Amino acid sequence: MKLDDRYVVNVVIIEGFEGGLTGDCYDDFSKFKKEHPYSTYRFGFIVYDTKTGFIPDGCNDWNDSPEEAIFDYFDNISGV
Repeated sequence: MKLDDRYVVNVVIIEGFEGGLTGDCYDDFSKFKKEHPYSTYRFGFIVYDTKTGFIPDGCNDWNDSPEEAIFDYFDNISGV
């Protein structure tokens, strides 16, 4: 989902552990399954900077919903 000319919301795969703990975050499902074939996972949403290729400083490593990622963008980037 495009937020502006530079930032988008992307879907990521988050490695899950027992007790609700989370591990690494992946943007490629096949890479996740190759590295963790028996791990559980869930989907998350990130604000992604298309210019740098990273999550912008101040933004969450991942968010639980697209709406939360949009709020993350507005709180940390857009200034609106």
